[in-house]
Amino acid sequence: MSGQRRGVLTLTPKGDLWRVSLSGGALSDGAATAADCELEAEGPLRSGRIEARVVPFEGTNISLGAADLAARPATAQVILDAETASVSTDFQGCGVGADLSGRYVRQAPGAISEGDSVADLSSALPDAQLTILDGYPWARFAIERGGKRLVVVQFDGENEELADGRNSQRAIGAKVGWSALKPALRVVKVEGGAS
Repeated sequence: MSGQRRGVLTLTPKGDLWRVSLSGGALSDGAATAADCELEAEGPLRSGRIEARVVPFEGTNISLGAADLAARPATAQVILDAETASVSTDFQGCGVGADLSGRYVRQAPGAISEGDSVADLSSALPDAQLTILDGYPWARFAIERGGKRLVVVQFDGENEELADGRNSQRAIGAKVGWSALKPALRVVKVEGGAS
């Protein structure tokens, strides 16, 4: 998603329908920032447009059941145009200030951006290795694939990124896989491309 809000749109074919998966958050507002929101919808693709109905799902931050949708049905519309998708939805299950509607831009395969979660990155780059680098105030992580450094990033874990509870500043130089990191972490800084 463009602008200051960050979001991810994933379109997956499902028979004659397309599964629309949306996740994103609100503009940063300190402690008042709304939690990330998500939705799942399904609908047909016709003339570059998906008219989808929100369906029950179990998400990372939100779950939606059939009873919820019976009381408050919702839709999502996706209009595809080359490398962008314009999304509008009447889904009201997000916190105040969180909005999944907007313009989403296709990333290059393997591209890494601020706002990406470890779960998203591990799906996109499952064979990548990470080397923990020194950094201030937080450790940095070099993401490498096939022996080539792709990028150096910082996550929002404030040196508590490791799933086993170790402080990442005490693990400088260690090479780890995605499973060593907490899956809900998000990239807060991207330092550069290949070297």
